[in-house]
Amino acid sequence: MVVSVKSKRVVKIMKKWFFSDNGKVSGPLGLKESNELIAKNPDLYAWHPSYTHWVPVSCINEFDLNIKPPAPPVDIPKDLIEGLIDEEKDLISTLDRIDKTISTTSDSLYEIDAEIDNYSQITHNLTEEVKVVVQTIEAQYASLQKNLANVIKTDYDV
Repeated sequence: MVVSVKSKRVVKIMKKWFFSDNGKVSGPLGLKESNELIAKNPDLYAWHPSYTHWVPVSCINEFDLNIKPPAPPVDIPKDLIEGLIDEEKDLISTLDRIDKTISTTSDSLYEIDAEIDNYSQITHNLTEEVKVVVQTIEAQYASLQKNLANVIKTDYDV
C-alpha cells in the first residue's frame, strides 16, 4: 500500500495485481483478493505495472503464501519392484541371445562372402578355360573340315 499526500488530505493507493493462470489473465485485484486467489492456486504468475515481466507468486513477498509441502513419495510395493527386476533380467537375457545371434549371423555372412568371392574367381577361371577349350575345338573342327574337303576332292579326282 502506498500513502500519498495531496493537498491536506491523505489518500491511500492500493496496489492492483494481475494474475496469469496458463495464459488466462485475471485482475486487477487488491492485496486481499489476490491472497484469496493465490490460496486457491499457488502456481500463478503475477504482474504489476512496476514489474517488467510476469513473476511466480512465490517470488513476491507481499503475498501471504501458505504453500503446503508436497506429500512424501509413496513406497513402491516390494512385489512390484521384484516383478520389474525379473522383467529386466528377462530383457537382459533376451538381449544377450540377440547379441549372440547377431554375432553368429555376422560371422556366417563373412564366411559366405568369402565363399562367394572364391566361387566367383573359380567361375572366372573356368570361363577362361572353357573359352580356350572352345577355341581349340573350333580350330580342330576347322582343320577336320579342311581335311574332309581334301579327301572328298581327291576321291572325285581319282
